[in-house]
Amino acid sequence: MNAPEPVRQPLSDEEVDLHISDCGRRMVAAMAAGDRPDADQWRERMYEAINSRTPEHRARMTARIDSAIWFQSEEALAMGKAP
Repeated sequence: MNAPEPVRQPLSDEEVDLHISDCGRRMVAAMAAGDRPDADQWRERMYEAINSRTPEHRARMTARIDSAIWFQSEEALAMGKAP
């Protein structure tokens, strides 16, 4: 008798981001090794994971990025280095 497939829970936002990073590292390693087909497979997996982000996850990421950009521009203004 075959064992039932395990129930897979959705990945958390952090797990998705870690998976994306891991796929990217593996893609780069495969390219460095001259294995283009393997690199292409890792790239496809990375894009699938990126596209799997929920709207809420994307909104949180955008807010973090916007906040970092604002902080850096405010810091540059304070130092007199902003355009």
